[in-house]
Amino acid sequence: MFHRCPKKVVTGASLIWAGFMMYLLAHVQNFADYGGRFKTGAKYAQELVSNISHSTFDKAEIPKIESTTSQHTKNDRMNVVMQAREDNLGGLISALNSVVVNTKHLVHFYLIVPDDTTAHLQQWMKVPELSNVQYSLAKLPTDLEKYSNAGKFSFIDLFPSLHGPVIYLDPDVIVQGDLADLLDTPMLLKDLGAFSDDCHTGSVSKMVASRGETRYASRLNFKQPNIAKLNLNPLTCTFNTGVFVISDVDSWRKEKVSDEILDLVHSHERSSIIGPQGGSDVVEAAILATFYRRTSPLDPLWHVRNLGVTRGSRYSPFFLSNAKLLHWNGHFKPWKSSRSYGSTFEQKLWDNYFIRDPLGLFVPIRKKKSEI
Repeated sequence: MFHRCPKKVVTGASLIWAGFMMYLLAHVQNFADYGGRFKTGAKYAQELVSNISHSTFDKAEIPKIESTTSQHTKNDRMNVVMQAREDNLGGLISALNSVVVNTKHLVHFYLIVPDDTTAHLQQWMKVPELSNVQYSLAKLPTDLEKYSNAGKFSFIDLFPSLHGPVIYLDPDVIVQGDLADLLDTPMLLKDLGAFSDDCHTGSVSKMVASRGETRYASRLNFKQPNIAKLNLNPLTCTFNTGVFVISDVDSWRKEKVSDEILDLVHSHERSSIIGPQGGSDVVEAAILATFYRRTSPLDPLWHVRNLGVTRGSRYSPFFLSNAKLLHWNGHFKPWKSSRSYGSTFEQKLWDNYFIRDPLGLFVPIRKKKSEI
């Protein structure tokens, strides 16, 4: 004998609502990518959906969300960490100047440069445009000097007086918005920072994703003993370490984040932690492993990357003008362009913030107007 299921009345309104919810879940990243009014909701919906597969649905495990503005007002001094070498010092100056021009709040810069670059940077910081900027200088420990990106985690030890929220910026960025808005990025309490994932960043990343380069499997060596014991999912999407926000740097100290990263870096000296397709340096690979599933998303307009990946521009001038932060994380840096003087819109945006080196040591590569 069969039991009949009770009849349920399905109205047109309920069908429309169900369809809308299915569409929203299927396209939640697209809403976020356009940075529209669904931005905040899209971020959390994406985070919750991504966690469904490994959630026990226990009410006690529902992630709590905090906003950096809940503890820090926009009137507080903002902390920005940057690092550079002699060959990209002009990039740091342009990035720093773009922050000064577009941020309407007090900023203190924590700058990490090699010892032989310190005097050069100090002279550059004396130009009129930057003479009132507050900054602190530090150099990497001798054992970390060979790792160009070591400042991304060692800054918490290099600047022991640094507390509160922190923004990290690579030297190949230009900031076009007020960093106070970036500091407002909401984060899950369990997370160590807000980063941009590599799987949803437009046409360039889709091209890269088709080759599998945006997954942990390609960026980490899962056969390396220290990586293998972490039980990471190789299909997890990677994230970009060139721009990130920390709600409270003391949480890194409490959880000994720097020590964890450093242990992986040292283990690389015995057996490589970098994956088969490369795409990471040692420090980035160690950060990916340490921060596995402990990152909140950044607003896509606050990290428009993949500039300089190819010679041609992938974005329209209108989009670039309205982006809050541009990142030339590709091989073709804006100060190394040998194309015609000011011939690309991207290059012009970078040139707007470049300040001539008073020592004449750093000169962007450009064709002379007479050669055009």
